[in-house]
Amino acid sequence: MDKKENIEGFEEEALEILSEDDSPEKKLLGPELDAIAREEKFFSHIIHYLTGLRTEEEEARVLWSAILDHKYLMSEKLARNVGFRVAALDYFLNIDRRLKRVNFVEINKMKKIWFEASYDSLTRVFRKNVMDYWFLRMKEEAGGKKLAVIFFDVDGFKKYNDRLGHLAGDAALYEIARVMRKFSEKVFRFGGDEFVIMAQMGLAEARELAAKITKKIRASTQALEKAESSIGISFGAAVYPDDGASLKELLNAADKRLYKKKSERKKASVKKPLNNVKKSHPDRRR
Repeated sequence: MDKKENIEGFEEEALEILSEDDSPEKKLLGPELDAIAREEKFFSHIIHYLTGLRTEEEEARVLWSAILDHKYLMSEKLARNVGFRVAALDYFLNIDRRLKRVNFVEINKMKKIWFEASYDSLTRVFRKNVMDYWFLRMKEEAGGKKLAVIFFDVDGFKKYNDRLGHLAGDAALYEIARVMRKFSEKVFRFGGDEFVIMAQMGLAEARELAAKITKKIRASTQALEKAESSIGISFGAAVYPDDGASLKELLNAADKRLYKKKSERKKASVKKPLNNVKKSHPDRRR
């Protein structure tokens, strides 16, 4: 996946503040932040890369809030917008006083840090830990309309990986993710061989989209497969608000539909040879 010039969503808003751009800064302390900060030490990373100071996450959260408050106060007194970096410099030198000098880093370096924290290194799709954030954001943008969550599972991947090796397995996962990225911007690697796509659409549209993706993946991965090893794709879709209000509920609903399809497919494959045997009986009597 081509690296984007701007990191999306919350990370982009944070970088805008660090760049001294006008942005809705108070959102950084809102509930959307918790979805990202839950698994990543977000605040401590910011403080460390701005100042070189290492802090625990809770302390860093307090410092971030204090610097933002200080920024608002300085802006009010000076009757102009004071950038976040200026406020941080003044705060650590004149109020907190734990540092004699504050070192700032290039914004491009910060972008690289957030890119690596948000994207899976192999497939270059979003990591699982930012799914909650994007679900909340997309649900808000949908404004009450349908929001689909599609769960994909790579069939036969373990056998494929065991027979052909990890390099072949990695190549297959990368190719699968590459195809998915062509159909959706919001692709997440949920597990080793599991992916999730979020899209603003109804259930029928989601199933149609998933069918197109699986068809394209099968065609695209044929060149990677050997005669004795093959992989396939199964999917299940669920839609907000019909199948649940939370991401967890939607993932559970989509997962159940996925494995129901798998079970039905296995039963069909077992019945097929039995039917063939029954049809051959009249010929045997002759």
